[in-house]
Amino acid sequence: MDTKDAEDGFPPEKQSHPFLHIRSRRLHVVLLLMYAFFCMCQMTAHIGLSLSCMCNSTAVAMMSTNTTKLIEGTESALLKSVFSNTTNDIENNNESCSTLEGKVIKDYGGTFVWSVSWQGYIVSAAFLGGFLFSYPAGFLVDRFSARHILSASVLMLTISSILMPFLATYFGEGGAFASRFVMGISETMLIPSLNSMVTKWIPVNEKSLAASVFTSGNQLSGMFGNVLVAELCASSLGWSSIFYSGSLFGVSWLILWHMTVRNSPHNTRWIHKRELDYLANHIPPKHNSGGSRKKATPWRDMLTSKVFWCLMYNSIIGNMMIALIFVYIPVFFKDVLMLDVQSNGFYSAIPHLSNLVVKLFWGFLMDKLRRNNILSPTSTVKLSQFSSMIGISITCFFLRNVNCSTPIEALVLLSVVSGFFGLSISGFYTSLLSVAPSHIGTLTSLGTVIGFIGRMFTPLLISHYKTVGTAEEWGQVLLIYVFASASGGIIMALFGSGEVQDWDYSKRHNSARPNALVAPESDKSLEDF
Repeated sequence: MDTKDAEDGFPPEKQSHPFLHIRSRRLHVVLLLMYAFFCMCQMTAHIGLSLSCMCNSTAVAMMSTNTTKLIEGTESALLKSVFSNTTNDIENNNESCSTLEGKVIKDYGGTFVWSVSWQGYIVSAAFLGGFLFSYPAGFLVDRFSARHILSASVLMLTISSILMPFLATYFGEGGAFASRFVMGISETMLIPSLNSMVTKWIPVNEKSLAASVFTSGNQLSGMFGNVLVAELCASSLGWSSIFYSGSLFGVSWLILWHMTVRNSPHNTRWIHKRELDYLANHIPPKHNSGGSRKKATPWRDMLTSKVFWCLMYNSIIGNMMIALIFVYIPVFFKDVLMLDVQSNGFYSAIPHLSNLVVKLFWGFLMDKLRRNNILSPTSTVKLSQFSSMIGISITCFFLRNVNCSTPIEALVLLSVVSGFFGLSISGFYTSLLSVAPSHIGTLTSLGTVIGFIGRMFTPLLISHYKTVGTAEEWGQVLLIYVFASASGGIIMALFGSGEVQDWDYSKRHNSARPNALVAPESDKSLEDF
């Protein structure tokens, strides 16, 4: 047996079955989940830079009733910038780029004159759509094929992305809002579907690394997507090509996903028997002879659990960080550092590279420490989340002091913030995947519903403090992040867990039948299509 396994490229049983192996089928699935994340971010997360390209920042600033000092003495120059749609080159009168008396606007030559408030509403539209549809999405994932729901989600994202230029051009702010709203519904269907696929394919001792890998689609989109968006914005193709290019990625993923992946390892193709046996022995089956429709959610136990509310609070903080890093870093660079659009694309990519490297290294380290029984699952998630949040809090405090005269310092500090956020994948996100595998769809959707409060709050917070986009205005925003992230780390250290909870169905069933041998879960026939 060992000789045959060696010939097939897999190690003997005593060495476990490697996740990071070229013939590992679950690695192939995780890589496609990573690509799904990439596609989602390409079509949704670059809205900050896209809006900067679509809107005329100078005209928007002149609309504000709070920019009298900005307009005073420079009105003719501003008007010239508005009508020429070129970058505003107003001379800095007091040699400071962080005050209202001097040069404070960077315009990327957009044509829409949408107020800062409306731009915030457009960003928030996706979060509102996700918020309203989060629980129905989890309900569907727990009862139907996660594979099909994931496909439907990416298809809806693709169609919405294609329609965005048409809706924005002919229906204005309302059309853009509607497109983003549908994108939010699609995104909130995608997340629990991804998590459900992970619980069916990945053993608990590999979840930190697997989560680090498949969520890397976010960072890959941030690294390459920001550069692509910036180049398209500066090109003759214009801002509409940003949305068309994102839809092309979605179409390619749909083809690959439909052709190669099934809902669980037990009815998939192209999987080695040793890997199938390994997964059958290491992934807890859902002991439900009557089918998933009869599985009751333990609402009372769940809603009175400290672990549950710890995860929900950290979901809010995590979503605030996602909104800041994926939507508003390009806006921060434009407002505070006053970068041109192509430089902005390059600068915005660096923090995502930092996040990717840190979270992959940290995820590998945490899994190794857990496998070697050096740290328990609970210790790893607590250590990861506490380190992540406290690191972000300290770095955001220093980030408040940067302006356009310190671009390298700003880039380094934002890269450190993004890197620290990468640790949270092995923190609250791994905890979310681990504490209730039988109810992963419901738990994820509740986390998404409550977490979207953080995403919706972020644009409102920034719109409240930001009138023109000075360093002082952004400093007030960052101060909120200092206290919010620190509180998340402390709460996770006190109440977090990486263990399956007593109220989870699979744990209760196993406790009742400790010696039972149960066949692996099989999917409904429709899930194989």
